[in-house]
Amino acid sequence: MKEKILVISFISILFLFFGVGLITKDKNISLVERRNLITREDLKKDPFKNLESYLNDQFPLRNTLISLYSLVDRLILGNKENNNIYIKDNVLIEKNYPLNEKSISTFSAKINTITSQYVKNGKVFYAIIPDKSYFLEYNNYQKLDFIKMYNQLEKEINIPNINITNLFQLNNYFKTDIHLKQDAYFEVVKELGKYFNFKTLDMPFAKQTYDNFHGSSYAKGSFFSHPEELFYYTNKWTKSASAWHLEYGTKEIYDEEKLGSLDSYSLFLSGPSSFIEINSPNALTNKELIIFRDSFGSSLAPLLLPYFQKIILIDLRYISMEMVEKYVSFENKDILFLYSTLLVNESNLLKVKVK
Repeated sequence: MKEKILVISFISILFLFFGVGLITKDKNISLVERRNLITREDLKKDPFKNLESYLNDQFPLRNTLISLYSLVDRLILGNKENNNIYIKDNVLIEKNYPLNEKSISTFSAKINTITSQYVKNGKVFYAIIPDKSYFLEYNNYQKLDFIKMYNQLEKEINIPNINITNLFQLNNYFKTDIHLKQDAYFEVVKELGKYFNFKTLDMPFAKQTYDNFHGSSYAKGSFFSHPEELFYYTNKWTKSASAWHLEYGTKEIYDEEKLGSLDSYSLFLSGPSSFIEINSPNALTNKELIIFRDSFGSSLAPLLLPYFQKIILIDLRYISMEMVEKYVSFENKDILFLYSTLLVNESNLLKVKVK
């Protein structure tokens, strides 16, 4: 009799959840899992193929159940790392370990190849942005030997370094994303001005707010993840400038349609793009800047628009140097190699042939 009661109770619970799922509006995306979900529309197109996925994706309390494992692992089992994420001061920090010395040498060789083969008669520097694990303690967490990385880069790269590491604190980064908040780059702009010979002014910016930002690490933090604010800064320079993308033509500097998508950080210059040419008609100079960069450069570029008439952003993860040659001349240009330590430690992603 007891077994029958358990079976009936279990089946009743299943039907209850199934019924709740039927009367509840489908969710199109899961910010916890950072992916699109199967909806009724998908179910109508192919019910046999999509039924199981639909029931899984639209199951009530799905996000709560996913988060429960992270809670148990950290608070009950006492593990500092879960899903490749550490948590410090309520900030989700992606684990970046171990140090890949071969990758550092490859990174250096690729920069040296570009500067020796393509760059002529311009100011050329490199700058490295530390990932958030830089702010973890060595004795409590697994993290890169950043001093060793920086020393190796300075020894191997043939162009001068602009040291910007000390400009940042952990609170300059998003809690749920790997990137810096845009206002952290105001100090970077001042530092760049010293090397590229432009005088930074007290530019008026209007602070825009999006209050439901779920960063790239949000899905991995589960129970410990919470939406946060994303700020972006506009003025007459950002409004008058235009950004031409090799992949999809002309876009706004801030692509507000990306807000609320799976990657709201794509607000900045529309997200991943191999080649972007930004023209700033109201710039205070006729200077041109080329930035070789990863995704961290997307939120810096808008703040440089008052000082450069043209800014070209090149992401060598998506385009080879052989292709870049067709779109840009490097003669008499200011050039900045701006990369995060995440990419330095995985430099095989850069499409540069080292000779």
